[in-house]
Amino acid sequence: MIAKIKQFIQFSKDSREELKKVTWPDRDEVTSFTVVVIVAVCVISVFLWLVDTGLMALITVVMK
Repeated sequence: MIAKIKQFIQFSKDSREELKKVTWPDRDEVTSFTVVVIVAVCVISVFLWLVDTGLMALITVVMK
């Protein structure tokens, strides 16, 4: 039991040290990445809507 607690404490210390080495993005980078993701989601959504609409029209024509 004591060994597990020591391992957890060492893991926590090591994790904290590794997080200090991370290069975190600044506010401008996060904002630009967020805009890119939102635009990509909108473009893909419109594309899928067009494909769905086209396929529904095709199915309607075939079923008549």
